[in-house]
Order: sequence, then C-alpha cells, then structure tokens
Amino acid sequence: MSKEKSFLRNAVILSLGGIVVRTLGAVYRIPLARLIGDEGMGLYQMAYPIYSMLLAVSLTGPPIAVAKMVAERVAQRDYRSAHRVFKLALVLLSIVGLFTTLILLLAAQRFASALGDPRSFYALLAMVPAIFFVSIMSAFRGYFQGLQDMLPYAMSQVVEQVARVAVALGLGVYLLRTGYALELVAGGVSIGVTVGSMSGLSILLFYYLKRRDAISGRVRESPPLHRERTSKLIKEMLDLAIPITIGGLVVSLMLLIDAAVVPRRLQVAGFSQEQATALYGQLSGMAGPLVNLPQMVTVALVASLVPSIAEALSLRRRQLVNERANFAFKVSMLWNFPAAIGLSVMATPIAVLLYGENAVGAGVPLAVLGYMVAFLAIQQITTGILQGLGKAHLPVVNIFAGALVKLVLSYVLTAIPALNIRGAATATVMAFMVSSGLNLVALHTGGKVRIDWTAVFLRPIIAAVGMGMAVFYSRPVITGVFASSTLATIASLGIGGLSYGVLAVLVGAIKISELQNVPVIGRLVEKVFFK
Repeated sequence: MSKEKSFLRNAVILSLGGIVVRTLGAVYRIPLARLIGDEGMGLYQMAYPIYSMLLAVSLTGPPIAVAKMVAERVAQRDYRSAHRVFKLALVLLSIVGLFTTLILLLAAQRFASALGDPRSFYALLAMVPAIFFVSIMSAFRGYFQGLQDMLPYAMSQVVEQVARVAVALGLGVYLLRTGYALELVAGGVSIGVTVGSMSGLSILLFYYLKRRDAISGRVRESPPLHRERTSKLIKEMLDLAIPITIGGLVVSLMLLIDAAVVPRRLQVAGFSQEQATALYGQLSGMAGPLVNLPQMVTVALVASLVPSIAEALSLRRRQLVNERANFAFKVSMLWNFPAAIGLSVMATPIAVLLYGENAVGAGVPLAVLGYMVAFLAIQQITTGILQGLGKAHLPVVNIFAGALVKLVLSYVLTAIPALNIRGAATATVMAFMVSSGLNLVALHTGGKVRIDWTAVFLRPIIAAVGMGMAVFYSRPVITGVFASSTLATIASLGIGGLSYGVLAVLVGAIKISELQNVPVIGRLVEKVFFK
C-alpha cells in the first residue's frame, strides 16, 4: 500500500472509530441529562475539568512524543530503537500516572470545595483511578500511532467508550431508583470513566500481544545501528512531551475556568447557586458535547498527521509535508464549517430534539458556542502540523494567549445579566479564535507550510454559508408542513446536508476525483460515476 493510501486508510479508520466514540459520547448524555437533570450534569461537569487537567500530564504530550519518535525511527528502518522508545515511555508513564492518581486522591476534597459546590467530591473521587490506566494506555497508543497502525488505537477508543456509557447509565439508573442523593448518583455515573479506561487498556494489551511476534521479528532484523543512550531518549521525549503537555494543561485550564468562574459569576448576575449550576450544566454538559462531536474527523486526522509529517520530514520530503498538511486541512474544514453554522442556526431545535422539551435553555449557549467548531478545528489541525514539524512550543504559547482571553471575558461577560451564560459561551469562542489565528501565523512564518487558502477555506465557507441560508429561510415552511417538531428538525437537517453537498460540488470545494482516493467511498464513487 502506498504511503498516501496508508495515510488515508489510517485517517478513515480513526474517523470511523471517532464517529462511534463521539456519537456514543453525545448520545449517552441525552438519557443521562434526562436522568440526573441540569443540576446533576453540573455536578458531573464540575469534577471533570479537574480530572482532565491532571490527566493531560499523561494523555496529551507523551503519546504524541512517542508517536513522533517512533515514526522517525521506523522511517529509517530502526525498529530496535523504536521499540526502546515504547518500553521507556511505558515505564515513565506508569510512574507518572500512579503519582498523579495519588495526588488527586489526597486532594479531592479540597478541589471539590474550591469549585464552589462541595457535592462534586464524589464525582471527582470516582474518576481518579482512571488516570493510572489512561497513562499506561498512552504509551501503547503512541507506539501504535508511530507505527501508523491505527486499528488498535481506534478499537481501544470504541471499547473504552462503550464500557464507560454502559456503566454510567447502568449505575445512574440503579442509584436513582434506590433513592441515593444526587451527588452520589453523579459519583456513580463517574465510575464509568474508570471502568472505560480499564477496558480500553485491555484491548491495547490484546493487540500488542497479538502482534508481539511480528514486532519482535522486526526488532531482531533491524540493522545494528548506533545504540542511543537512555538519557538521550528521555531528554528527546521530554523536549517533545513537555510543551505539548503544557498545551494540554492550558486547554484543561480553560475548562477549569468555566467550572470555577462561570457558576460564581452567574450568581453575581443574580442567579441562585442551584440556577447557576443548572445553567453551567446546559453550557458544559449539553451544548459542549454537541460542539465537540464534529471534532471526531479532526482528531482522527491529527492522530494520523503527526507521525506522517514526522516521517516525511525525516525523509526530507518537504513537498509531501505540504501535501499532507493541506489534505488534512481541507478535509477538516469541509466537515467543520457546515457543522459550525448548522449547530448555530439550528441550536434550539437540535437541543430539544436530543435532550427533550426541558432542554430549551441549552439552545441559548449552543447558538453561540456552535461557531467554536470551526476555530477549534483550525486550532487542532495547525497544532498537529506544528507538532509533526517539531515546533510543539508554538501552539502552547498561542493556546495560553487564548486562555487569558477566555479568563478575562468569562469573568466580565458572564456577570452581565443580559448575557449571563451567553457571555461564557462567547468567551470560549473568542479564546479559540485567538489561538487558532496565532497558530496559522506560526504555521506560515515558523513552519514554512504553504496553505491553499482558496481550496482549504474560501470554497468550504461559501458552501457552508449557503447551506445556513437554505436552512434558515426554509425553516418557517418546514415547521408549517410538519406538526411534529422532531420531524421538522430532521427535515431541516436533511435540507442542510443536501444543500451543502450540492453547493460544495458546484463551488469546487469537493471534486469527484478526490473522492476516488478515499477508502470505501472511492469504490462507491467509481461504481456511480465511472461504470
């Protein structure tokens, strides 16, 4: 299989896995929100940023560093050194994961109190053990990612999410029916995070053991190159991982800003503690997951992009770096621009369709937060390209600038009674607008990557705006035809999808010849257009 087709295949595998994971993640929140309500979702979401912030130490930088180091050595046929990188990462991440878990166990009560609602303690405590298991998973995922073998990576994500959803909903229903307090129910739901991480790790172990003979064979056949010192490998790994980890911590810090600032500033705006927690639940527990749902394609592209760009750079094929960067950009923008406009235009109908009539309020932050989809996609793609180029420090500076913007705007805007939760959503959009814009500048000046602005941005934007207009102006007619709001929303989404597809082809955003290179889809295109 050619390198280009292998890159596409890996992206498709991760995208399919991402579709399952993100769909389950969003769909399970629908019954979960109906089960524990706005306040219960608020308690769950208050604990999550603390957990994810400490988890970022193991989850963000290390696997990307491992993937890049492994990919560079595999490109030179040095499988022995590539495997040494994996084993070293496995030991280091196990130690870091255990240490982080113990810290959070000891400080869970203080963290919960600092969030403004001590009841979030139980949810936080239930998530803690997952950090250790995810740390070990990161080493395996980074190794498979560096080998550009994405099936174990994707399967572990799917199994992790399935187990998480099953346990969360099962325990949530059981604890509610047996009469436990809401904070204990939120804690029970959070146990799903730990069970999911254990399940995902078991899948990675299964694939590693299954491939062990093949891996050992390639290591034995690897040419006897100069053995790199362990200290040198650790230094290289830390030089790559630390800036990426700091960037991940800053992203988690942005979530923590919402958890710590938004409920308190809503109370300044005149809401009670219960009302503030419920509004925060609408923002982070309902609107937030819907905004993150479209990122499944971008995340998959980035996971394939980092090792593939590192490989191309190691082989000194600069043109290939540009081609892969532009391809990832274009696919991500074709997906995320219409998603951003669609979520914003159809915010309330989508919230009601998914969460029920009581979730009308979730449409308020979603209408603003929807635009974040586009900026988040740009930020993620540019970060992946810069990481693959070995310039991981640049996105860190830029996301930190975005976090400062978010802190200031969240504090100011959320306390304005007329804005309230809209202010918090606006702050998040502006934060990613700033960080993504700075990343684009860094990519051009520091990364020397040439972006085809017309193909990547202009044409998809024109098609997406046209789609938004078609949905907006057809909405009154659709609601008049269908008595059911559910059918009206589904019909509007159908009109949006159809109009976007037609417009994307008409303006040249999508070409039939490009679809032929995509696994599975390519075969369907050939049957339809090239019989």
